[in-house]
Amino acid sequence: MHALRKVFSFAVVAGLAAGMAFAPAHAQGKPLVELTIADQIGSEVDYANVWVAEHEGYFAEEGIKLVRKTYANGPEALLHFANGEVQTLMGGLAPIMQAASRGQDFKILMSVTKNNAPLVGRKDITGWKQLEGKTVGSPGLGTVQDAILNYVQATQGIKFKRVFAKVSDFGVMLDKGEIDAFISWEPAAATAISQNPKLHYIAQNPPIPNAESLLLIAHPNLVRDKPEVVAGLVKATLRGMDYIKKNPPEKVAEIVAKKMNDPKAKPVALTAMGSVIITEPRIDMPSTRIILKTIADAGKIPAHLAKDIDGWVNKYLDNSYLERAERELGRMKVSAAK
Repeated sequence: MHALRKVFSFAVVAGLAAGMAFAPAHAQGKPLVELTIADQIGSEVDYANVWVAEHEGYFAEEGIKLVRKTYANGPEALLHFANGEVQTLMGGLAPIMQAASRGQDFKILMSVTKNNAPLVGRKDITGWKQLEGKTVGSPGLGTVQDAILNYVQATQGIKFKRVFAKVSDFGVMLDKGEIDAFISWEPAAATAISQNPKLHYIAQNPPIPNAESLLLIAHPNLVRDKPEVVAGLVKATLRGMDYIKKNPPEKVAEIVAKKMNDPKAKPVALTAMGSVIITEPRIDMPSTRIILKTIADAGKIPAHLAKDIDGWVNKYLDNSYLERAERELGRMKVSAAK
């Protein structure tokens, strides 16, 4: 009996040790820190790296519980970020830097998505040039997608009318003939195509290579008061990117479909993944310069800010958390595009 007790005690100790080594923070008796994070309607594919990290328990391992807040678009999300309702935000480069031009403060932690501006429309429209004289749906002034439309008009010498609405409404508007095409984000675009056989991708990716789209930013109060939470946020997201690189797209699409609350949406999520780059954490500066110069030319930000875009962006960019995460994960530093 004594020997049996010794074996049992050893097993318990060994089991506890193993549990302590691999269990997430909440299983170790430490309460998870709730972290509010903003995104936009119909955007689950865009932030697949974050949702994969959540699904795989990477945030829990960092002692974080994400509390998702969803808004109509980036500019609306930024209003709630500004008044402190959300601590972190996954939003577009254009609205984020427009907010900076108006005095809003934040820290850019990393890029989460590039491209993400699919153009959808009737099947008789097969290219950007054919938008001449058409009516095009846009998710709103200040969005990256609307900046792409400005860029297209300026570089391709065409003109079209824009109508602003929620991305979730574009499919119905197109079916009614209220618009001829629309620019959107994913998986809203792929969803509309799956629901209407008359629609297709006119252009699944924008005419700007590696177009910087969505950034992960943190409220300055969070950075000041809880830097370890910020570090955990970045590390978990970077692990999500690594998971996407190492696993089949079908597996990632399955996780995203669950986040969409529709397991049957896996084919839609898989299609939508062709519109985004979600594994590159550093800001693409060549496309950033183009996009910010475009919105400056359109009067969305003061012209003087576009004279030194690198210097302006670097006032808000903090790569230290990303570099720390890369070291801790044994990744080699990847230099930002020059």
